[in-house]
Amino acid sequence: MSRTTSVLLAGLVFFSMAYPFIGSEELFIEYDVNEANEVWDNYESHVYVKRTTPNSKSIELAENLVEKNEIYLMRYWEVFTFDGELAWDEDPFNDWTWQFYFHSLRMVSHLLNAYEMSSNISYLEKAQWFIESWMEHNPNPRNQASDRAWDDHSTANRISTMIYFWDNYRNSEIYDNVFAVELLNMLRKHGEYTADSDNYYWGHNHGIYQDRALLQLAGMFPIFKDSEEWSRTGNTRLATHIADGVTDSGVHKEHSPAYHYLVMKLFIDVNLFNQHYGIGNQEITDLVYNMQEYLVYIAKQDGTIPMVGDSFNDKVMSMSTEMVTNEHLLYEISNGQKGVAASVNDIVYTDAGVAVFKNDWDNATPVYFALFNAFHSIVHKQSDELSFVLSYGNTDYLVDGGKYNFVESDPYRQFIRSVFSHNTISVDNQTYDFRDKDLIGNPVIESFEITENYSFVKASHTIFEGVKITRTAFFFEHGAVYLHDEIESDSSHSYSQIFNFGPEVNIDATESGDLNLSSKVDQTTVRLNQLSGHNGFELFNGSTDPIRGWQSTTFNQVSPINSVSYYLDGDSTSFSTTINLAIEIISIDLVESDVAKLYSFTLSNGLAYEIIV
Repeated sequence: MSRTTSVLLAGLVFFSMAYPFIGSEELFIEYDVNEANEVWDNYESHVYVKRTTPNSKSIELAENLVEKNEIYLMRYWEVFTFDGELAWDEDPFNDWTWQFYFHSLRMVSHLLNAYEMSSNISYLEKAQWFIESWMEHNPNPRNQASDRAWDDHSTANRISTMIYFWDNYRNSEIYDNVFAVELLNMLRKHGEYTADSDNYYWGHNHGIYQDRALLQLAGMFPIFKDSEEWSRTGNTRLATHIADGVTDSGVHKEHSPAYHYLVMKLFIDVNLFNQHYGIGNQEITDLVYNMQEYLVYIAKQDGTIPMVGDSFNDKVMSMSTEMVTNEHLLYEISNGQKGVAASVNDIVYTDAGVAVFKNDWDNATPVYFALFNAFHSIVHKQSDELSFVLSYGNTDYLVDGGKYNFVESDPYRQFIRSVFSHNTISVDNQTYDFRDKDLIGNPVIESFEITENYSFVKASHTIFEGVKITRTAFFFEHGAVYLHDEIESDSSHSYSQIFNFGPEVNIDATESGDLNLSSKVDQTTVRLNQLSGHNGFELFNGSTDPIRGWQSTTFNQVSPINSVSYYLDGDSTSFSTTINLAIEIISIDLVESDVAKLYSFTLSNGLAYEIIV
């Protein structure tokens, strides 16, 4: 018996009929519903995934569904109103993402939220209507109304929603044994589909959704003949995800903080399920701890993550304390009431290609600097090697482009994923192919140092053919940043140093290209100076030819922001850039040898540092 189901199956009687190959989609089994309920009745409460949670809008959404047939899925789309019946090929917004959530039966989850809150049976009846209608029009993967019906992700989400429905339906006043058996057969089909490796999404967070759903289906319904095998399959595949998809330090490799947070929550769900039912899996427990540690550092001063890669600014410090196992994260989300404070502000994850530097937020105007330089996976990847973000006070001064959408033919999506929406270096006014698997492992963090008063990170890549780009970023605790961008090549090129500024930043450029920046929301100011000269610079704001100076903070929407590109021509050259916040970098001297560089800094607060890189 597998570790996953050993506790749940104790004392239960299995449905013992000898079945033919259960992969047959026409197979129908007359399940004993009392047997199916036995595991549910052995526990006072149950832990499973709810795709949405009850909130102040739940009743309104459910009423509109029952009374007006208004389907609300997510805030990114307007409601969709249908006339009595559904064909399940609907695509009112010409958007496969909407179809995905539609076939995930997200509207059923909203109805169940409202039923939990009110016990209004009409909400449960409408939820059953949607499930029956979906089952009629999509009976199996070879007979479906839409390509989004039986795909890897929607099927996994539907398992979770159907489990949620079963928990509320099985003892309700509208319970019907015939429908219950039909639903159990459909859940069995979902389990077969999800366990089949041909339907599995390897190397992607979708696969973790599939395993989470399969483990919970197997654990909650041991009546299914293959439940034990499903548990083994789910655990084996998750172990592969941990080994291949997460660095040893606990950072998810999809290069987007939002997807680190998402995958972490998926593993938290599995871990909470295991703990509730007495199932041990130390590997997942340790993983959750390490992934939560990363949140302590990657989170900005307002509790959000930077919009790096395919990320929006999710609030990661609003988690429930019941989900937290890391004492440093617990300290942060409880405002110091629980847990233990982290001992350092700065950290460099060399295996993840991430450096995060912060000052003492309790005793100074907060400064947040994070640099990213890694290529582990093409999933949710953008052309953002050596890019960084910078926040000061309540203002995001240097920002990433965000996510926008997943329509790769959209020119704004193409821009968002290019080097031009990131604070990095372009060669010959070109971007590069973030889908090129040959680039995996190319960017590296070469060295770093963390001290009480300053930190630095040196990172490089050779992604552009014949060109090596090295960025050394120095962070001074009292409020200044210095960038030394060194470019080496045997051929002459045109290089662009690109900066994108947040929408709450006023920008005033001098004739020489130095920038005076000021916040629209607080009293902070920043000055960006080019010390080594340049061949020219260009400012953009919502430009369409070329597309430059845009940011996406909301799905499917872009807004204009300020952007600047500084140009240098030659073979090997460098940019030398100061970003002065609370203090000013007055002078920088550089002495080079064959083995190291000695940087000597003088700051406006009277301090001076000699730093060997």
